[in-house]
Amino acid sequence: MQISASTIRRLRTERGWSQDQLASAAGLSLRTVQRVESQGIASMATTVSLAATYGVPLTSLHDTSCKPEPANQSGPAWSFLLGLAILSLACLSQSGHVAGPWAQAFYAINLLLVAIGLLLATPFAMQCVRRRRFAGPVLAVLGVPLVTLLAGGLVFGMLSGRLPSPALLGMGAAGAALVAMAVREMGRDGRLAGDRSSRSMPLGGAV
Repeated sequence: MQISASTIRRLRTERGWSQDQLASAAGLSLRTVQRVESQGIASMATTVSLAATYGVPLTSLHDTSCKPEPANQSGPAWSFLLGLAILSLACLSQSGHVAGPWAQAFYAINLLLVAIGLLLATPFAMQCVRRRRFAGPVLAVLGVPLVTLLAGGLVFGMLSGRLPSPALLGMGAAGAALVAMAVREMGRDGRLAGDRSSRSMPLGGAV
């Protein structure tokens, strides 16, 4: 198993011991002590013996330099943004009320869009609430509807042969800037959360 060679050396030098003295005190061979201090590799029995000799917890000898990679937060974050976009699309389409025989079908489609949007956006939103990280989601809530409105305006303009108004383009650009800020903020929050979890792993994972 992998243990911290630097910790073994530090504990030995703090006590003023030579490698021979450590080997004698721990009931190990000199070659074993040399291998542990040079390679950081030891059996469970050797690790237990060293911990008992030094009078330190077993977990304090484990190598903490090999930390797990932070959990990837990009998937839930992008699902959150996609969910907001779908919710915005549902609100935008509902504002253009359709009368006649297609009204019920149009309403059912909007309800389906709302359900899909909530399904995509809720998990990441709950993570942010638990971590008390609100800046990224708030920026996304402000920016995504504006980007969706711009996209709808561009599609309508292409179909009707008219250019979008400057006001619409300005709102869309502002929304895109807000979304970019939200992505950066949510990515930073994800890395911080991963760093915290990785710092807690060595004590919980070493047995």
